[in-house]
Amino acid sequence: MKFHSLLLLLVATALPIIASDEESSLKEAIQPRTAEGKWEFTSVYFEDGTMIPGGTTTEKVMEFRDLEGERIYRIQLLNDWRTLAERLTGQPIDPDSISYFWEYFNEDGSYNFSEDFDSPAPPESLSDFSLTLPYPVEKNYGYEADGVDWKVVEVDREITVPSGTFATVVYELSDVYEDDPENSTRERYYMAPGVGLVRWEMDLKGESGEWVLDMRDDLFSYNL
Repeated sequence: MKFHSLLLLLVATALPIIASDEESSLKEAIQPRTAEGKWEFTSVYFEDGTMIPGGTTTEKVMEFRDLEGERIYRIQLLNDWRTLAERLTGQPIDPDSISYFWEYFNEDGSYNFSEDFDSPAPPESLSDFSLTLPYPVEKNYGYEADGVDWKVVEVDREITVPSGTFATVVYELSDVYEDDPENSTRERYYMAPGVGLVRWEMDLKGESGEWVLDMRDDLFSYNL
């Protein structure tokens, strides 16, 4: 009886420590993921400076597995640009609006692997991933991920979105085509530690070559 009582005491004592470690890991992650994770965004686009509602965007964890000692997550990205009338009448979602990618996170930041759209397959090794969101990080830090130039433009930017007010690290990537500037894009990811992406913005090149805000997603609901 004494042995069983001691064993139960040890187990009961250990459980809060494990839970605390997991909770601490999520709070410190620049992009936490969990088996039940889901992030929902309002989407808008801009025409001549006017903001126009554009539907919703959802990131949802679909599955997870262990790979080389890391827990990796498959994320579904759904861009639902249907109008309210189209949704009410049951118009199906365009299959091209759904894509998938894999992520994992550790003490160095968030790693990403994008599935091939035509021939989807999971990553075979952690070497297939790129460290797209290093964290902790300093302002003006520049790096390359997946052949694209990234830069940390701010490290403590407070923004308010429908789901709340967050202190964010702002990562910016530029995909510039010198021979085709009109198709160049610039994106910003506003990341809140312990929550993940709370705002996404994309700029396009204007007629005079300046960057013009084109699209924005703001977080309105999330579940870890």
